[in-house]
Amino acid sequence: MNLWQLYIAAIVILLGIGIYCLISRRNLIQLIIGVEVIAKAVSLSFILAGNLQGNEQIAQAIVVTIILIEAVSTAVALSLIVAAYRHTGSLDINILKRLRG
Repeated sequence: MNLWQLYIAAIVILLGIGIYCLISRRNLIQLIIGVEVIAKAVSLSFILAGNLQGNEQIAQAIVVTIILIEAVSTAVALSLIVAAYRHTGSLDINILKRLRG
């Protein structure tokens, strides 16, 4: 088994875990973790593509940019989750669906 096949296997496993987490979970924090796992799979795929094409520096620059954007979006999402928890007292999606306004 080649190194790139191991990378593809890791990408598929991470995507599977992230999608399963998005589909099956009802807690907002767990959904954020699922999105983070999917983002790590995308970052790993950029690294693999850059390695296969010989443009490792460009791939690494793109991945650093992705990580920065991911950190900012996670911080904003967590602040919204804290506000929702203060308002409803729960992190369940079904309770948040009942909110109106």
